[in-house]
Amino acid sequence: MQSDDEVDSRLDILVDAIEAEDKDAIMAWIRGEKFTLVSLSNDEESLSAMILETEEFPALVAFLSSDHAEQFVDSIADQIEGEEVDLFEVSGEDLLTPLAEEFGLLINPESDDAVMIEPALLQRDGAESEDSDPDSDD
Repeated sequence: MQSDDEVDSRLDILVDAIEAEDKDAIMAWIRGEKFTLVSLSNDEESLSAMILETEEFPALVAFLSSDHAEQFVDSIADQIEGEEVDLFEVSGEDLLTPLAEEFGLLINPESDDAVMIEPALLQRDGAESEDSDPDSDD
């Protein structure tokens, strides 16, 4: 099990990359991590990760440990009564692959070390620049 100090120091690296708007460092950090996701469902056939609607964008909810995820689920237990709760782990690469461009990432919500990554910082620059060319007269 990871200590809170270990998690804090790992998150400090991410926070520095977010403040610098360094997409490469953010993506490298995410790819180097394992995440625990929470799925709420009445359907045993499929798992879908919890999404939180912020004022500006939807965000995938992820945790750096199952302990953080369990604490979060306990904190919202009254809001999710009757829902089936599953925790599952994914690699950083698997977390990023299906993430739509309008989604952000919220890591460790409801904790002192919560971190939000805006959608623009999760997008690869090549994909957006090829689709639109502001200098084009066509």
